[in-house]
Amino acid sequence: MGEVESSIPLAVDMDGTLILTDMSWVSFSKVILRRPWTLPGMLLKELTGQRAKWKRDLAERLVFDPSKLEYHAEFLDWLTGEHAKGRHMVLATASDRIVAEQVAGHIGLFSDVMASDASYNLRGQRKAEALIARFGERRFGYAGNSKHDLEVWEHAGQVIVVNPERGLLDRLGDDADIVFE
Repeated sequence: MGEVESSIPLAVDMDGTLILTDMSWVSFSKVILRRPWTLPGMLLKELTGQRAKWKRDLAERLVFDPSKLEYHAEFLDWLTGEHAKGRHMVLATASDRIVAEQVAGHIGLFSDVMASDASYNLRGQRKAEALIARFGERRFGYAGNSKHDLEVWEHAGQVIVVNPERGLLDRLGDDADIVFE
């Protein structure tokens, strides 16, 4: 990796990248399975395009221990090395801010959290726009794992793929700078 790439800020996705699960499913299983009467309201919000709102509703009810999540160990070791070199890192996730801040606090490597809230779902193009507004076109690295990250990588100065979903590396071609399988 070149000096330019290691000196630009790094935005790191959470679900499926930093952690090897999706916090929406963790939230769903810990909240809905214990309070099944909340399911109809959540489904209604999903069907009416209020995904950010139901994520917030779940996050407000979720009690979890971030240390119990399964993290991508090799990638986390690499992030620790980048942090030690002084690289500015931001957790940038479509998960709700309430959950993301708990994970970021546990990890201790991120200077900030960019996340969804009750009215804004930070995924795909919206995440790309937020990162460009904050850092500039091609002035940030981005670590992700899914097809939703393709829109972000189009604008990133460094493409890091972690735990890629099936077919993702084929779609990226030679654009990946670093890959953690």
